[in-house]
Amino acid sequence: MSEQYFPAIQKFTVLDLGMVLLPVASQMEASCLMIQLVQEQTKEPSKNPFLRKKRALISEQSLLQTVQQIPGIGKIKARLLLQKFPSIQQLSNASIQELEPVVGQAVAQQIHAFFTQSRR
Repeated sequence: MSEQYFPAIQKFTVLDLGMVLLPVASQMEASCLMIQLVQEQTKEPSKNPFLRKKRALISEQSLLQTVQQIPGIGKIKARLLLQKFPSIQQLSNASIQELEPVVGQAVAQQIHAFFTQSRR
């Protein structure tokens, strides 16, 4: 770990991972400590802060933004749709009848048309 990245790693450790900073003498010692923590925590993956599913949050946000690109769909309707249809594939294969209870008839028809026109 270079001097350039050391402050960023400290911030990441405290702010993102919620861990306590431990006093270390050098960057090498800090690197070794981090490796040791990861190896120790691997025994209980649920407690390992390095194995948290942060990417899932990014993925969910990306999916939400993708669904909002469908005409007539805002943030609220996108969230409702993703609760019922957790993937784009499921949403694109949904019938108008399946979509109606979530977003109403008019928007359901728009969504269905959006996906069926894309396939042609």
